[in-house]
This record gives sequence, structure tokens and C-alpha cells, in this order.
Amino acid sequence: MKRVSTSFSYRHKMKQEPAHVNRMIKNIPYLVLALIITFTACNDDFLNRKPLDKLSEEAVFTNAALMEQYVNALYNVVPHPFTEGTMAAITDEAFFRYGGTSTNYISRGELNPDNVIFQADGGPAHNTRMTFLNLWPRVFSYVRDMNLFLSRVDDAPIDEAVKKQLKGEVYFLRAWTYSNLLARYGGVPIIEKVFQLGEQYNLKRDQYDDCVNFVISDLDKAIALLPDKPAVKGRIGADVCRALKARTCLFAASPLFNDPADPSGSIFKGTYSKEKWKLARDAAKELIDRANTGAYEIAPTYNDYWSNSNSKEVIWARYFLPTSGKLAQLFYAPARSIGGWVSCTPVENMVSDYEMAATGKKPFEEGSGYDPADPWGGRDPRFYKSILPPGTTYMNYTLNMCQPAPTNTVVKNNDPFQAEANQCTGYWLRKWLIDDAPVSESENATLMYPWFRLPEIYLIYAEANLEYNGNVTVCAEYINKIRDRADVRMPHVPNSLSVDAMREKLIQERRIEFAFENQRYFDLRRWKLAEIYESIMIYGIRGIRHDNGTADLSDDRIDWKIAKKGNGGKPDFSNCLPKFGARVFLPQHYLMPIPRDEYTKSEGVIVQNPHYD
Repeated sequence: MKRVSTSFSYRHKMKQEPAHVNRMIKNIPYLVLALIITFTACNDDFLNRKPLDKLSEEAVFTNAALMEQYVNALYNVVPHPFTEGTMAAITDEAFFRYGGTSTNYISRGELNPDNVIFQADGGPAHNTRMTFLNLWPRVFSYVRDMNLFLSRVDDAPIDEAVKKQLKGEVYFLRAWTYSNLLARYGGVPIIEKVFQLGEQYNLKRDQYDDCVNFVISDLDKAIALLPDKPAVKGRIGADVCRALKARTCLFAASPLFNDPADPSGSIFKGTYSKEKWKLARDAAKELIDRANTGAYEIAPTYNDYWSNSNSKEVIWARYFLPTSGKLAQLFYAPARSIGGWVSCTPVENMVSDYEMAATGKKPFEEGSGYDPADPWGGRDPRFYKSILPPGTTYMNYTLNMCQPAPTNTVVKNNDPFQAEANQCTGYWLRKWLIDDAPVSESENATLMYPWFRLPEIYLIYAEANLEYNGNVTVCAEYINKIRDRADVRMPHVPNSLSVDAMREKLIQERRIEFAFENQRYFDLRRWKLAEIYESIMIYGIRGIRHDNGTADLSDDRIDWKIAKKGNGGKPDFSNCLPKFGARVFLPQHYLMPIPRDEYTKSEGVIVQNPHYD
């Protein structure tokens, strides 16, 4: 098969008019051109030199400044997940009450090739929520632009150091794009060069293993070209490439894509090999070796990686300006006096998994030290940095979610036990918020979104050692490095556990350390555990005043309807509020559906993922 580049969503077909194809080949792609205009609009001298809408490839690829702006535009293939509809709300972490076209239908098990189509393309899916999940319709235009750049950069008459940097960044960005597609869809078409007029091609999906090898090859090329750390924060260095390599290898080694019970390879998964765990282990070790030289370290405080732009545990992040628009500080903050939109509310399932700090046991396990009279006391310190439970005073406002007084009662404006206006699980998100910064629709206070940080590399190394040769000692060691964070200091996981018991500890550690970080969705799928955890109802809580709703508002005591101890030390949610009529996970949901309009336009060449048709 000849591998080619294509424009947006395979829309440039052989049957198109030659003039249209000729324009596609001769001129800079419209998307990149528009973004170059944005990046250069403040330079009047530049604008007066030549009309930007008439720039040709020749003008761009003979000018170092324009080539850098071209690559700047390609960075937009890396969307951030700080959208109003968050991926946490399609897992057992959180709920989004306004998620009818973005999150809730996914949790109900209704995801299909039609309702995943964005409204801009004629479907029902919200255009600006969950855009980090459904990538297929929005990334292939960038792949074409990357391939165009790579086809021209070697001959560009620019400084060799600049050329190496830009070329390395583009190799990484192409690898990033494909790695994210693989995690969602399985194998996709490998497209390496620019479509030329009259060239024969097809766009069949490549084997999953071939796609992984393609990603690793691009990353190795990028590592050879780039310094370990970039000169400009937020750009790509070799360490970022190493981090993506470790994550890509982890996914490729995991049961969804590396199944010993079904060892044959296909476009949907790889050929089984235990050695894939060794590749993940070795990839993570490269970055651990860098950390051991002082390049990275676990920060002393858990919130450092979203509140400190210079955090030493962050390997790569996207950084934001006050003018960056509406982001986490507005979307996820509590409402009422604080003014947030409350679009990601933690659920009781998540809260019940935070261990007790004194014992390292979950609340309802025997001997945990849990006190029902103080249900949110004494938890893992990461709980208080991630979630705001009822009764917390935050930004000078006491947060509570209680049953409102009867409608015939004159409610006090300052009554702290009235229902929080726009939230619906009884908990509020604290992770991602900057505590002392304003919540505003006109000015952004969100600082950054970390794509890679050192704890992820530690946990990849821990998991790969466990799965490759059953090394529980190394697995415990690297889990405990994270639990030893200065403001966490959780009890150590013992290295005497069985492999199965240690695996449960690793699953638990990833759940807590990466809460609300868009890891849970992919973890449950790659482990093939989503059918368990995503078919379980998620719950909110409620508080009932001791006056039983009478007009007397003087009694401040609350009877909290929250999880209680169930059988086998598991939580019993019977007192809680279910957030759906049903929550369903079906076998097809291990992979995303390719939007119907995308594979329809391929005229049968693109194969849909299993069970969707």
C-alpha cells in the first residue's frame, strides 16, 4: 500500500477537479495559513511586505520565521482537555449535569457512529465539549501539513540548528497525533507523504502494531534531533518524546491491545508478546535516569503541577495567558458567591476510594480508622487538594449541598444549608483551581495543563516491571516514591504482596494520583476493566437538616445521606442519589466509533470498529 497524506478527513479524493487539487498542492493549507496570519498580525512591517493570503509554499519554506510560524500552527493539533464537558464525567470520577450532547449519552452506553459526529459536521455532538476524545474528524488535516513540512524542510535554506529543532518538533507532533488516535480507535491509516496529483493511493487502516512502530520511529527521530529540554517552555524537547514513547509502549503492552487470550494481530490490536512490557519498562527507565540526574523531581506539594508554572515534576505542559479564554478556573469552580460554572462534580464513588491517611486502607475496609461522624476527615491528603467536600470554606464561602427548605419558607440569603445553585453531586472539584485567583468570565486564571509529569513515568515503570516479570519489589518502590510526596506521606505499599494484590494497589494509586486528569478513561479500557467500573451507577450525596424541612432554620445539624459500609468492606450507596437511570458499558466502547460520515466518505475503504454496525 502506498502511504500518502490527505487533507481534512479524507475529503480530497481522486475524483476532485484538478484545479482544486492543484490549489491544495501549490498553496499553504488554509488552516496553517490562517494561524500564521494570527501569529504575525502584530508585525506591521511584516504585513506590509507581502499579502499573506498569497503566500506560496516557496515563500514559506525559504524563510526561517515563516517556517517557525508554520510549526507554531501545528501545535494546535494538541488540544487541551479544559473544556466545559470533561472526560472525568464519562468515567466513575465525576458528573456533568449539562452533558446531554457531550458526556451523559456516553455514560448511558449510547455512543455510536452517528451521535459522535460534531454539530459543525451535521451531527448532535457538542462542538466545544469533549473535543479531546473524538479526534478523528479534526486531526488529519494537521497530518497533511506535517507531511508537507517534512517533505520540504531538508532543502530549506535556513540555519541548521533551527532546522533540526523544527523538524524534531514536527516528528513529535505527528507521533503525538498517531499515539492519541491509537488509544481511541486502534490502527489507523499511516500517512507519510503529501498527496500528488494523479498519484494512486488507498486509505485502508494499517495494522495496530505497524502504527505503534510508526509512532516509535517518529519519536526516535525527534529524540535524535532535539535537546533534552527545549529553550522555550511549552515547546518540545527530547524528554517530552521519551515520555510519549513510554506512554505509547504502555498502551501497546496492555491487555486491550496485547491480549494473551487472543494473540493474533489486526487493525484493532497487536500481536501478543510479553516483551512489549519490557519495551514500556525500558522506555520509562530512560526518563527515570534523567530524573536521577536532577532533571525532574516529585514536587513537595500535590497541587504544584497545576499551580506552579515552574514545577520540577512537569515534563511537558500547555501554558495559558490571562487572555486564553474560559478555562478550568471558571468551568469547574463552585457557583453561588464564587461564580463558577460547576461543570465537573466529583461523585461519591470517587470519594469512597480515597484511603485513610493513618492506615492506607479505604474507608470501609476493616481497621481503616474511618469515623462516620466525620466522614471526610483523615483522608489521603490528595483528597483535600482534589475535592471540596460539604462544609468546606473556600474563597470565603461555605459550601454545602442540602435539601432546600419547603417552598413556603422564607429562605435566608445567607443560609449555608441551602442547595448550591448549579451543582448536583454534593461535592466540588478543587483540582485545577488556583485558590487565590478570581473566578471570571473575562480573564483566565488557569495557569497550565500538564501533559506529562514524573509520577506517570514512575507508575509506567512500576506497572511494566510487575507485568513483565512479576517484580512486586520494584512496583512497590515506585508507587511509594509517589506516596512519599512531602505533603502526602501515605503509608507504604508493602513489597510482600502477591502480583494480583500489587496490581490492585497500582490500579488504586493511578486512580488517586491522576484523579480528573483524563487518565481513568484510558486506563479502564487498556486494562479491560471498563465493563466493570463503567456499568456501575455513579452517585451524588444529599444532606437533610435535622428539623426535617420545617420552617425553623436555627438547627444547623445535617444528616448526610452518603455511602456507608457494605459487604466485604465495600461501599453501600443505597442512601445516595443515582445520577442516571442506567449506566451501561458495551463491548464496542473499548474503542471509539469512527464517525459515520468519515467512513462513508471513504467509500468503504475505512473499516468501522467492532460491534458498531
